[in-house]
Amino acid sequence: MRPILRDIPEGLETERLLISVYENGDGEEFFQLIRFNHSHLKEELVEVQTIKSIEDAEEYVRQKRMAWLSRERLVPKIVEKSTGRMIGQLWIEPRWDRMIFEIGYFVEQKSQGKGYVTEAVKKTTEFLFRELGANRLEIHTKATNLKSVGVAERCGFTKEAQLRERGRTNEGQVVDLLIFGLLRSEF
Repeated sequence: MRPILRDIPEGLETERLLISVYENGDGEEFFQLIRFNHSHLKEELVEVQTIKSIEDAEEYVRQKRMAWLSRERLVPKIVEKSTGRMIGQLWIEPRWDRMIFEIGYFVEQKSQGKGYVTEAVKKTTEFLFRELGANRLEIHTKATNLKSVGVAERCGFTKEAQLRERGRTNEGQVVDLLIFGLLRSEF
């Protein structure tokens, strides 16, 4: 089936989180999220360097909404249900021809260590395998990002590769890239 014809819900829900497509008007909240977490996110999130205003952020979230609707890339926000606050983001890079999806994520600094990313990735994993029929999921992370490595491991992904000096930090440091995979048969 062609990706554009796939019915994909605009949101998923866990016990504590709403994982949903960006809405027009989310730019200001996204801008505040990355602004208040600049030093925390600058290493892993290039948008911290490129989004300089609320208008830039609004353009960004609208582009992510369009990419969702066209099925080119699925980039939902992560919202804490108890407060209604945006606390992070997921991104899902589809390779529709082989039903392979790469999952990425970030969460604000004060929400780290509370299991939010693990909860979001587990729900996304379940959705991709059960609802979309994924064959394989991947998480790519820099070897220096120990929190991301922990998420991959807690979600049942297997470290399959360590590509030496394949990644680069936003500050230019060359680092190893780790690739974690999870197959449908392992889910």
